[in-house]
Amino acid sequence: MRSIEWEEKYSVGIELIDNQHKVFIGILNDLYSAIINKKELSVLDDIFSQLVAYTHFHFQTEERYFDEFDYEGAEAHKIAHRALSDQVVAMQQKYDDVMKNPFELMDFLEDWLIEHIMGMDKLYSQCFKEHGLK
Repeated sequence: MRSIEWEEKYSVGIELIDNQHKVFIGILNDLYSAIINKKELSVLDDIFSQLVAYTHFHFQTEERYFDEFDYEGAEAHKIAHRALSDQVVAMQQKYDDVMKNPFELMDFLEDWLIEHIMGMDKLYSQCFKEHGLK
């Protein structure tokens, strides 16, 4: 496990979305740093809360454009968003148990983010670009 570096291959070609993905990666890196540096549980809790809030904000952004642009893959993508949101909320509710092995949490979040960006998010790029997002 190491911090995540933004790579151009993660780009969906939409500046707004790429910037939000970079913020998400930054929050994950903050969590990783706090774990490695054995920060107080309250620090980890604050970062995890930021992660939950930012995930919700980012998903709202994408879904607003899905609806506005009548994106054909919207329903499957929204289902994937709900599944992650539900998993993250469940982890937050079992926070003490999750923090017994925080690297497992980090691995899960990193894997999900990278797979989601490289898979589902890249699918809407063309639709968003056709509607004027750059």
